[in-house]
Amino acid sequence: MNRLAAIARRHRFGQTVLFALTVCLLVGTAAVDPLLTRSFSHAVVSFHARAEGDLGGQVLITANSLSTQSPQTAAELTSIPRLEKLLDPRVRPVVGSPVVSTYGNEFWHETLLPITVQSTVGQCRHVALVQGRCPTAEGEVLMSQPTFHRALTGLHLGSVVTLGPTQAPTRLRIVGVYTLPRADRFWRGVDIARFSPDSKDSVATLLATPRTVEQSVPVTASVSYPVLASRLTPASLASAAAGARAMEKRGDVNVFESLNQVYDATRQDVQQVRRILPFLLVQLGVVLLILLVQVTSFFATVRRGEAAVLKMRGNGTAGVVRLGAAEFLPAAVAGAVGGLGLAYVVDGFVRHWWLPGSVAARWSWSSLLVAAGMAVLIGAVWLVCWWLTARASISALLRARPPRRRGVRLSTPAAVLGAVCLVGVVLTATHSLTGAPVQITPVLLAGLVAIVVGALLAPAATWLVRRLLTRRRSAAALAVAQLGRRAGVVTAVTTLIITSALLTLSVSVFVRGADNRAARTAADLGATSLVHVSTGPGSASGQDLIDAVTSLDPQHREFAPAVMINASTPMSNAILGVIPSAMQHVGSRTGLQQQVPWSALGTGTADGRPAALIATWTTETTVGATVSAPTMADVDGDFTVVGAAPYIPGVGARTIVVDLKTMLAAGDRQDNVSFQVFAATQDPHRLAQLEAAVRKAGFASIQVQTTEQVRAGYDATATAWAMNLSIVVSVLAVLAALTSVVLVAVASRTDRRRDLRALRTGGVPRAVLRRATVGEFVMLTLTGGLIGAATAPLASRLTGPTMLWWSTPPEQPVTRTGFQWPFGAAAAAALVVLLVVVGAAFGSRLARSAEAAERGRLG
Repeated sequence: MNRLAAIARRHRFGQTVLFALTVCLLVGTAAVDPLLTRSFSHAVVSFHARAEGDLGGQVLITANSLSTQSPQTAAELTSIPRLEKLLDPRVRPVVGSPVVSTYGNEFWHETLLPITVQSTVGQCRHVALVQGRCPTAEGEVLMSQPTFHRALTGLHLGSVVTLGPTQAPTRLRIVGVYTLPRADRFWRGVDIARFSPDSKDSVATLLATPRTVEQSVPVTASVSYPVLASRLTPASLASAAAGARAMEKRGDVNVFESLNQVYDATRQDVQQVRRILPFLLVQLGVVLLILLVQVTSFFATVRRGEAAVLKMRGNGTAGVVRLGAAEFLPAAVAGAVGGLGLAYVVDGFVRHWWLPGSVAARWSWSSLLVAAGMAVLIGAVWLVCWWLTARASISALLRARPPRRRGVRLSTPAAVLGAVCLVGVVLTATHSLTGAPVQITPVLLAGLVAIVVGALLAPAATWLVRRLLTRRRSAAALAVAQLGRRAGVVTAVTTLIITSALLTLSVSVFVRGADNRAARTAADLGATSLVHVSTGPGSASGQDLIDAVTSLDPQHREFAPAVMINASTPMSNAILGVIPSAMQHVGSRTGLQQQVPWSALGTGTADGRPAALIATWTTETTVGATVSAPTMADVDGDFTVVGAAPYIPGVGARTIVVDLKTMLAAGDRQDNVSFQVFAATQDPHRLAQLEAAVRKAGFASIQVQTTEQVRAGYDATATAWAMNLSIVVSVLAVLAALTSVVLVAVASRTDRRRDLRALRTGGVPRAVLRRATVGEFVMLTLTGGLIGAATAPLASRLTGPTMLWWSTPPEQPVTRTGFQWPFGAAAAAALVVLLVVVGAAFGSRLARSAEAAERGRLG
């Protein structure tokens, strides 16, 4: 038996390779799920951890000597060893070596500007000395270059500066000047060398020895542990976040950390990854299982004669199965091992070329177990297909082909699968099936359509042949007749319908998801960039902001100033003042189905009240109604609604929009007021000029949010990555469908030659036979492609409202769920054309091959 199997493998090497490849793809599809789940989860954690930056990516423990009245206790409270012991053991695995500092707060005796005297272990290795040396004795300090040149006049090396009050001054001698020529992560994103006397909140930092710092009152000790994003995993992050929460409960120290913020931001994504990926890969798995059934059935069918001979020689059904197992077991083992390796190759490709950050490779026992489970399933499918052939009688096995039934044909397994598909479609249509499982609904819908088409294929082909013969279109009639009687056509049509529907829908969802993320980004920012302007100790006003922006952009084509009065209670309104003409140029229009009526703010109202715009998603009122909101007079006032939009980009919940100049004319309120600038540019040079202008106007600093930054956060989510991966899954499914078409041709090769020989004997011209053969495969691919593509919009209508578009859904109504017709239709057209071209090329090749074989027989 083993010898016969070895001979069979040598003579049917192509079939062995095809079976091994099918097994490889199925095992790889199953085994890659745990690997991609791990990679996606690790990547989203790493992305959010790195997004915190140097300043946020630390666990900072501080203690202040003023927390107690006893000097001895104060020394113990600010003891560095004590602070280091407070680090929770659950946090320690995800942090690096600590940066230890002590510092005290003073002020210039001459100018009363604030001063920080700081001592950090290893500080001199992380600054660049411009003059002098590092401090080594008590009373010596190292001063930054901007402070040295701009804080006081006449400073030089050896100068003594006086800090603190006149009654108890502290005198320090300058022994060196330093600068930070490059970004150094040692300082956790803080530019200690920065100093600007024009800014009221500017603080000069002097580096000194610990003994010098101890002269200050109070003294603060800090231990900063950098969070190592490479060590963060979903499991270690959850544990570290719990440890950080435990540390924060201590009342004698302050703990600043971002671990819990990262955990809250990624928890939903990590959970969704574990739900989305299995259902996404099931789509490809279904197509490959259909291909496996077709491949195995074909291999069993072409061995019917051999099975009959074995039975004649006394081997029963078990003997036929043993021979098949001996022939294909090596291919199955090679395919399973190759599939496991393929899963790691795909995972590595995704990690290095797709996901942000760097996720290290790791062996996964879960992947091995899943691969083993898929191998068992493949063995079961093979056994069923082979057993159905082996159990047939000798007379049935000696037939040229299995007997066929006429009319509508629907087997019991097909009826059961159709019922399952129908139940899934109904559950989705009634919104009983939601979330990640909805991803398999397109497969169920396409499968249901394919089962119906397969049942009606034979009678439809018979009817069409008669119609074509009546119209004397013999080549087309012959093509339809051949298509209706070929083995495996129903399976090929099924795979083509499912894969065409999947690819068309995947392109639609991919583009629609990208549009939604762009619209949400615009809704969050309101412009290309949003600049938050913070105030210092002074009293900068809204008019100061307008003047600063106008000095840089007189026509307000790039920058639009805005002032916001925040709501006093969660149920009350906030108010945002803008310059309407500026927002018409600067405001974002991405994703808006209805433009914001900015010009309405410039028109007067009949009742004399100030005009206001509202967003209908959050403010339930109508145009002409009156709404109440805070004013610059420090009291609430009434505003008349002159325009409305579903949402207004850059405007949050329960916020009305008014004309900025009208708003500022009401008073000079200072409390609960914030300032921002909408910018139509992300150019760092222009934003730096804006920062200089607002600083000159008395504001402290700016914080910039750009479209790229916000969009990157939405792109680095489980749902966005799944939409990208669905394109790859669909393309692989199309390749599997094309393999199914090839199997139809290979399986019918002998029958086709016999048929063509008979038709040539009957006087059918070669040109007609050639057109019929080409038309057969064109109709096969065209039928499956068109029906599948037509199924995609219906699948989109069913699944769109309940599928997972977001990890965290937006508040604004920016999500559009319908079929993306321009790109979806283009993808469907391109796919159908590709299938038709492939079908025509393959049919033409088969026709030439058959003609060559006929000429060789006659010659």
